[in-house]
Amino acid sequence: MKLASKELILKILGFCALPLIWYLMADVFSLSSPLLFPTLKSVLTRLCNILVSESFLIDFSHTVYRWMLGFSLGVITGTFCGLIVGMSINVRKFIEFPLEFLRSMPVTAIFPLFLIVFGIGDPSKIAMAFTPTFLLMLVNTSYGVTLADITRRRMAFVFGASQQDIFFKIITMDALPQIFVGLRLALSQSLIVTVVSEMFIGTDYGLGQRVYDSYLTNSITSLYAFLIVLGIIGYLINKALLMIEKRYIFWTAK
Repeated sequence: MKLASKELILKILGFCALPLIWYLMADVFSLSSPLLFPTLKSVLTRLCNILVSESFLIDFSHTVYRWMLGFSLGVITGTFCGLIVGMSINVRKFIEFPLEFLRSMPVTAIFPLFLIVFGIGDPSKIAMAFTPTFLLMLVNTSYGVTLADITRRRMAFVFGASQQDIFFKIITMDALPQIFVGLRLALSQSLIVTVVSEMFIGTDYGLGQRVYDSYLTNSITSLYAFLIVLGIIGYLINKALLMIEKRYIFWTAK
């Protein structure tokens, strides 16, 4: 009980630390120019105005649509391919170079290629979110498969388990903790790439476009407000994923 209370207090202090530092620097002591670092009060006021506006729901829905579609497609295909790759050492050796080559290349550096292939509409932004998700899921899933307990697989085979049962009930279950590691990494990366693609490829609606518009019009309070929104979205989605992992992947001993 005491440990739980201590953890709660630390979480509350961590949550309050950044706003408090911001308030002291900008509102109390005015250590920087409001043009570069506006007061916390002005940013929170602007944030509230943005959240209740009708345009925010439109921008939010467009960003989440592109992000979740690219992320979902990347998770499905990346996990499937990762399971296949993890089961065969020959396949792993075959794709080692192309996989590492693609992983080492920043997705944002190949904007022109996505524009040429998919155009300036939603498909290019969805493909941008898909690419890092697919690669992260493939790598983490295949690695998780290699961590599957060989002793349990042999015992299951000896006791008459089919290859299908061994694959789904042992190999896949052993790989799930590592798959969730890939999910959490891919979730953040795909959101970042989606927002950046909205900023630099361009779109009529989207949170990334609003961030870029705030920069172009020198609306610093709006810029900070939208950045806070993006941070909150990423945090909440990540916490939800952690709760799912804790609830259903209980054998990881976390």
